[in-house]
Amino acid sequence: MIEASGIRARPPVVARFLEAIGDPSDRLLLAAFFLSVFSLDYLPQVFAATGSFPTTEFIGFAAIAIVLQRLGADRLLRRWDYIALFVASAVLLHPWRHTGGLALTGVGLLFCLRKDRRLAALGQLSLALAVLDIWGQMELTAIEAKLVPIEAWLAYIPLSLLDSFALLGNSIFHPDGREVSVEGSCSAFRNMLAVALLWLSFMKIRNLEYSLRSLGALAAGLVMVVLVNTLRIDLCAWSAENFQYWHEGPGVGVLSMTMLVLALAIFYVGLAGADDRSAP
Repeated sequence: MIEASGIRARPPVVARFLEAIGDPSDRLLLAAFFLSVFSLDYLPQVFAATGSFPTTEFIGFAAIAIVLQRLGADRLLRRWDYIALFVASAVLLHPWRHTGGLALTGVGLLFCLRKDRRLAALGQLSLALAVLDIWGQMELTAIEAKLVPIEAWLAYIPLSLLDSFALLGNSIFHPDGREVSVEGSCSAFRNMLAVALLWLSFMKIRNLEYSLRSLGALAAGLVMVVLVNTLRIDLCAWSAENFQYWHEGPGVGVLSMTMLVLALAIFYVGLAGADDRSAP
């Protein structure tokens, strides 16, 4: 008879964990980076007392998770990619609220034009998240003076057909003393960026190629955002009670949910039947 060895074999789960730590795959390294960004910069927003739930950003990270699954055990990262991921991860240690956006910008620029479609998708999603977090707000600040009067004019057109409203700059007036000023915070610009991220997430989840049809779906989603936001401004201008409801009260959440549902419907219909790419 042969005596059993006194050394107990490690459980399979523990063995796989130690192997992954000793020789981490590209997918594991990238997953650790994106999970760190999500946990440090986006997950706390769920428990914040102020602000809205980052639904679109969560969908963006879900798309990243699906793309990471497609990486499998492939080795795609180059030597400087590892250095860049290390630097981006170190940036996350800074307490500034938008360090995640900076880290995503660096990784996005590194990957967005790669030949491998999976790495390119991760780069494009990273840039879209960063734009929504940091760069979009900076762009809005730069163009606000020209953009806001246009949005006020769009809102004024239907109001002028219904009652004796007047327009001056970015303010809409009524003879009885009512006035609504369209500020940067009222602009549809950020919601347009959010809808663009939602569209890109759908594209990457389904592994679709860019096409005229997909770009048409994006254009329809952006037009929808402008129309819904214009309706919100009109409702706010119609009466003081409407202003309290649609600008300060539950109407804000109602319109946000309306935009999300309409965007999902537009992209579902607009991208239905599009051919996906099963290969990387």
